[in-house]
Amino acid sequence: MSDVSKYIIFQLNHERFAINIQQVRSIEKMPELTTMPQMPKAMKGIFELRGAITPVIDLKEKLEMGLAEQTEETRLLVLTIDGKQLGVIVDKATEVVDLNEETIEPPPEMVANVEREYITGVANQEGQLIVILDLDRVLDYEEFNVKS
Repeated sequence: MSDVSKYIIFQLNHERFAINIQQVRSIEKMPELTTMPQMPKAMKGIFELRGAITPVIDLKEKLEMGLAEQTEETRLLVLTIDGKQLGVIVDKATEVVDLNEETIEPPPEMVANVEREYITGVANQEGQLIVILDLDRVLDYEEFNVKS
């Protein structure tokens, strides 16, 4: 029997991406952010969630795919990276799906302008490609560390 894992599907510039649901603590509407001096370029601010100061990253900017434009569908994925809480802004969080690990192909050299090292694979779901991101590589928590 093959391994099946749950993934959260989200969109950046109408492209479909996925991350393993085990990294996701919650999906939130965009909170009001507090900016800080000398923040890294992709960091948009911080906010408090369940007693933890949480840095927020514009995932599109981090991946050099433009800047997030806030709409009613904009969501914040609250993640656990290196045991720390971190939020990433996505255009839209669409669904949770089960993906069979056998159907995930290795990443091609370049996918949707995202560096290959950030991609664990590509899945084909009902004729649509889904790029599976390795957020441990994309988001180096130390780069966005906020002392609380």
